Amino acid sequence: MAYRMKAIITTLLLACLTPTAQARKPKVIETPQWISSNTGKSLTITRVELTDTATVLWFHSKYKPKNWIRISRNSTLTDDRGRRYKARCGIGIKLSKRFYMPASGEADFKVSFEPLPRNTRAFDFIESPADWKIWGIHAPGEELPQYTEATYRADSALRQTDEAAFFRRGTGVVCGRFLGKRPGLVNYYGYDAITSGSYPQVFEVAANGSFTATIPVECPTLADLSANGRNLYFYLNAGDTIRMDIMEDGTVRYADGTKHRKLLTLLSNYDPEMATDYYRMAALADSLPFSGYARAVAEGAQKQLDFAEYLIHKHRLDAREAHLLRTKTRLGCCQYINPMTYEGPDTTATGSLNAANYAFMRSMGLEDLTCLSLPFELHVLQNRYEYCDLMYYNTAADNPAVRLMMDDDTRIARDEALFGLGHPSLLLQLTWLVERSYANNEYPKDSARASKLISRRIGHIKSPYLRTRLADMKRELESPKAATYALPEGRAAALFDSIVAPYRGKTVIVDFWSTSCGPCVAEIKASQQLRDSIAAMPGVELLFITNDSQTSAKAYADFTAKHLAGEESCRIPYDDWQRLMALFKFNGIPHKETVTPSGRIARTQIRRFHHLDGSLREIRRIAASLSGL
Repeated sequence: MAYRMKAIITTLLLACLTPTAQARKPKVIETPQWISSNTGKSLTITRVELTDTATVLWFHSKYKPKNWIRISRNSTLTDDRGRRYKARCGIGIKLSKRFYMPASGEADFKVSFEPLPRNTRAFDFIESPADWKIWGIHAPGEELPQYTEATYRADSALRQTDEAAFFRRGTGVVCGRFLGKRPGLVNYYGYDAITSGSYPQVFEVAANGSFTATIPVECPTLADLSANGRNLYFYLNAGDTIRMDIMEDGTVRYADGTKHRKLLTLLSNYDPEMATDYYRMAALADSLPFSGYARAVAEGAQKQLDFAEYLIHKHRLDAREAHLLRTKTRLGCCQYINPMTYEGPDTTATGSLNAANYAFMRSMGLEDLTCLSLPFELHVLQNRYEYCDLMYYNTAADNPAVRLMMDDDTRIARDEALFGLGHPSLLLQLTWLVERSYANNEYPKDSARASKLISRRIGHIKSPYLRTRLADMKRELESPKAATYALPEGRAAALFDSIVAPYRGKTVIVDFWSTSCGPCVAEIKASQQLRDSIAAMPGVELLFITNDSQTSAKAYADFTAKHLAGEESCRIPYDDWQRLMALFKFNGIPHKETVTPSGRIARTQIRRFHHLDGSLREIRRIAASLSGL
């Protein structure tokens, strides 16, 4: 009896132990797939091994021989529910240390993490928000959420068309606090989706790490502040105040009750790239006819929209948050339309367009006011559309080598062929609200003609709100303004005055540049003869300003010695550079400002130094007009 009981107990123990032993057998994913990554060929995953005690990723790296890569010890994996699993150690690589590539330019190593649950369908590798990320790592054949026709129809029902409810001009406020590394400034690039302008601002960070950013808005706005190399996202209506804490590890926590909190957390803490890869698209544009390029754009958009669906499900975004992310993705995927050109029948102003080639443009949903909630994405897209060959240039009938700017009627016809809306698309309407185009080009040439041009465009704009904005701009452009203005008092103005004060009594042309800016470098190299002529002009001084972030000390010393020898130049801290960007409202360089002999700022800016004779005449004219001011 005792023997039989012992045998039964032994059998039961074996029955219990067998599943445990099987559970401990590693789960291996060979040649795993992923949805998206920003690592390119520099870092790929060849194998995943999941055990009860660890998750091990096998990496293959392909990079320049003798150059280094690095995997941060702060790297994490995130599972289906967004839970994080920390990196423990590297095998064949030391975490947070430089790893120098061998002569072959290829290397293999492993990184061990805390164990993921065995039933995880897909997970992400996140080094940090600003560094390497591989999204949606999964076994081949695993089905993940996708963007389908049904998704498109459901999402289209969320489009916003009620202008009276959508537009409300005012300000919103972001109150933040840095609990870790404290920057000196928080920067807002201030892109304006409606006027295609940029109005940067900087906000000082107090000694306790707090800051208050007051942001002008015209409608619900999803944008970001920048600090410590990070993007801090916000969603604001006029009158809103939101609060965020930036933790010691750089992650952002939003206060309870923050609207679209889950979406903001996703964007700030994971910084997914919701646009097609620029370098890949540029290479395709050079190698494919436009029909093939258009197909590649559409395929890239589908892939990115699938990525958006993955994020929507993983982070459990609500319907409005999902709609914002999908809209952001659509706009991002259509930014690279510069190569938009003609083939086949698309050769003349009167020729018909092959609408099939432009399906990726029609998919953006430009009838949706939500597009205007994304100022950066729409700003870039509108700029690309404004200057693409299809909408900007036309080939002269008698000389194919000559390209002429197209008139509005031709642009309207082509826009209608592209989108089939029966009226100018949002992109074309926004093209007509670009103030600098009138202020710099139209009004100086012929103010009466420019006034008639704007009046005609007002009649073509469908949106009552945009129509009013253009009418307001017309009145402002027609109001005479003083030729110069004084800078507003404050830290930035005092900084700039201290830089230009030694040249008081002269007209000073200030050139903002950097060695990392290709157009800046090319312009300086090509303008030596022009600069020699300016140096010989009495009462005129050139001053070059760069910063210590975009121009290293060595690069500055080498470049100025070779190309700016004898010129007046200075290199300032990046925080001060950002203050001057906000003071003069520019985000891109090269950028020029002109200071009068008395220290006021001229409203007429010097254009780029393109041509010796033309630029010299322009500078002489401006200097003469500013004499005594």
